[in-house]
Amino acid sequence: MATLQSHRPMQHVDRRELYTSLEARIQYLHSFLDFSSRDMEALTSGAKYIKALIPAVVNIVYKKLLQYDITARAFETRSTSYQGRVDVSNLDENSPQILYRKMFLRGYLNKLCSDPSTMEFWEYLDKVGMMHVGQGRAHPLHVEYVHIGVTLSLVQDIITEAVLSHPRLKMERKIALVKALSKVIWIQNDLFAKWYVRDGDEFAEERLVPEVEPEGYLHGKPVLREGSSERESEIEEADMAAGSCPFKNLAGRPSLGKDHQDAQYGEIVIDTAEAPRAAASTTSPGMRGFVQSAMARAVGSSA
Repeated sequence: MATLQSHRPMQHVDRRELYTSLEARIQYLHSFLDFSSRDMEALTSGAKYIKALIPAVVNIVYKKLLQYDITARAFETRSTSYQGRVDVSNLDENSPQILYRKMFLRGYLNKLCSDPSTMEFWEYLDKVGMMHVGQGRAHPLHVEYVHIGVTLSLVQDIITEAVLSHPRLKMERKIALVKALSKVIWIQNDLFAKWYVRDGDEFAEERLVPEVEPEGYLHGKPVLREGSSERESEIEEADMAAGSCPFKNLAGRPSLGKDHQDAQYGEIVIDTAEAPRAAASTTSPGMRGFVQSAMARAVGSSA
């Protein structure tokens, strides 16, 4: 240890900056976690595997949230701390507000697969934290931290299991991807916690609070997908009314006559009847097994 200290002098961290500068906080977290270009490369090269899991992850997460009245009530009251009478028995995965929230979780998970070398990536993760404490939105949302923490853990658990179970990826790539994604999730956890805990309250007046913007926007630009939230909701409801497959995004991307480009999601939407044939025609055996195992867990969690 003495040798290490002689070669690596102690770094100074300005406490005030941790609470007043998001960039300084991110730099500290990156340094402490050794989040480096190796992690960024692992995330970039492994993004296709994570994206293939997103529909299954969304299905599992919302099945879990609807298992408990305290988390389900947030979809009716926009608060997990509301103490009045709330009937959540009518909520299910096809309820309009659940379909709407699923849409944004898909967008958020896709954002995690984007470029973590940009400050915009971390600014958006910070804004996600802010929005869950009732700030930055015209219609405030209040979700207590205990539910945030366990949901992040659930997402990490699902993805870790799926990646480590991939039949074709070499173990070193699995390890690199799991490590990198775990660091991102724990940084996201911190960017939630900073809006909940009271540490650094003496610097509250110096903090830069992001402006109020529609969900999915940062600095006036859509960072998840194009279009307004209202338009996105209409597309989500139209998709479900048409009976499209809930795992449509797990399928491949063939050039089929019935396919169409969804400008909101930036993805190919495949009609239900075509999905099995499309997946078989474009997805490698290894990826098919990877996707099917995630789908099996998603379906199993719905039982």
